[in-house]
Amino acid sequence: MLWGAGFILAGLLLLMYPQLEKKAADHKQEQLIEAFEQLSDVGRKIDEAEPPHAEPANVQQDAVELLDGARGVIRIPKIDLNMMIFEGSDESALRKGVGMIEPEKEIGKNNVGLAGHRAVTYGKQFNRLDELAPNDEIEIETKTGRYVFVVTKAFVVDRTKVEVLADQKEPLLTLVTCTPIGKKNPTDRLIVQARLKRLG
Repeated sequence: MLWGAGFILAGLLLLMYPQLEKKAADHKQEQLIEAFEQLSDVGRKIDEAEPPHAEPANVQQDAVELLDGARGVIRIPKIDLNMMIFEGSDESALRKGVGMIEPEKEIGKNNVGLAGHRAVTYGKQFNRLDELAPNDEIEIETKTGRYVFVVTKAFVVDRTKVEVLADQKEPLLTLVTCTPIGKKNPTDRLIVQARLKRLG
């Protein structure tokens, strides 16, 4: 009888694990975004010669360390995505959030590629990217401004087709993730491209 209860409990934990993992990841993203917004606010007040709210130095230092390499926040209302953007597309950047493939490019001026993982957990990182369609909006907030992009197309390419990241005549945002979801070492990439609609 005791063994049976143990197996049932283990089964329930296995079923609940993806949702618990998603909640933990969402909470971490909320903390990162809040820290990013606080740092931006403090920086703005310093620039404007206003005294920032007195915060303990260790709180600000923790935020700085947490946000090492942070470039902004991506929000996609249609798929309920709010994530931090970090420089680079290596594993350490993608573990923290969305990675900026070429950090030297400028959002709102170049074709900026953002990479994100997909995992089996529904709604995690770029899992729902395939739900985006033309005219859906993507918001990017950086320390210097807010940019609104509109999806123009979505398509699949081989992972070697890096020309999708080449600059065009107009500012673009190119979201990149592996496809199909759940496949080990997939060779294809799902691409969602969006053009700049407006600033702020």
